[in-house]
Amino acid sequence: MTRVDYAEVMSESEALSCAAKLARVVLDNCGPLSPAEVAEEARLSEADAADALAELDDAGLAECVCGLCETKEQVYALTERAEA
Repeated sequence: MTRVDYAEVMSESEALSCAAKLARVVLDNCGPLSPAEVAEEARLSEADAADALAELDDAGLAECVCGLCETKEQVYALTERAEA
């Protein structure tokens, strides 16, 4: 996976919340991750991380890639659009 130009990421996603921008960077560096893992890496509450991932999903920048894992926990990854 290619690393994203963060200046471009931030200007492209001005409408996103700070938590969503942070979650996007965390997913780029460490993803795919569950909301709990994003919360730990980004130092967010689990609720804020889940909201941030939902915001990224709504914007088409992240997607749930596994909802049927052993733990039944959702795992998110950046979409190709977010990586471009």
